Amino acid sequence: MSSLEESNAPKQGLALLIGIIVATTLLPLLFFMVIEHWGLDGLPVYFLQLGIYLLLYLLAFVGLRRDNIPLPVNARLIWQAVGWTLAGWLFYALTTHLLGLVKWPEAFRTLRSVPTWKIGAQILSAWFFVGLGEEVLFRGYFLSGFRHYFTQGTSRRRTILASVLVSAFFSLWHLPVRISWLLSGELDAVTLVVSLIMLFLLGIGFAYLFVQTRNIALVGLVHGVMDYPLIGLETQLSFLVLLTCLGLTVIARLVHARQTT
Repeated sequence: MSSLEESNAPKQGLALLIGIIVATTLLPLLFFMVIEHWGLDGLPVYFLQLGIYLLLYLLAFVGLRRDNIPLPVNARLIWQAVGWTLAGWLFYALTTHLLGLVKWPEAFRTLRSVPTWKIGAQILSAWFFVGLGEEVLFRGYFLSGFRHYFTQGTSRRRTILASVLVSAFFSLWHLPVRISWLLSGELDAVTLVVSLIMLFLLGIGFAYLFVQTRNIALVGLVHGVMDYPLIGLETQLSFLVLLTCLGLTVIARLVHARQTT
């Protein structure tokens, strides 16, 4: 690579990052404009949503490839993702049951009454498109991009600042759907603000989990299961899945530190 190309590389990387930020911001607006214009409902909306998230994957792929950001996926990381997420879900399910918020016999009876294909479609959408798609873009690409181009200082400080910035963007990115719920009367202004704050805090949690494990499959699967935990979504306690995995991260660090001393 020539010296001129090397000097232009940071500018090109920053321009691409800004372009992907703009495109990401416009996608939910485009989603609702298409739904409103054509009056879509049901399966067309479902497939449109999948298409939007495929575009998120594409944007992430372009950014990751341009900046040579590795997102390792191997058997160990996949088993970690499955095992930790399952542990988180079991803790969530047990907690909601012990609190009397979810009665397992009724919950599983209700789940069995739903056609298998609908459950499968919801899992495909929530776990592998919404959860993993958002995490590959926001934590996989944006976290590294924001850290490189928008922060200064020590490595720790840059990581913290990037996590805050990306989490704020992640929260605001969900604003269009919240506004649509506000206009339809499904939530009020106070609930809207609270939900954005909660999304910001969840973004911080996702960022910490990714920074500590470097396992994007784990973060994506946790995110997806939180969006669709199969039972008890109305309890608003699916964040316990994330808290469990964060706890496992701390335990893993302590064990590793003890083994290396």
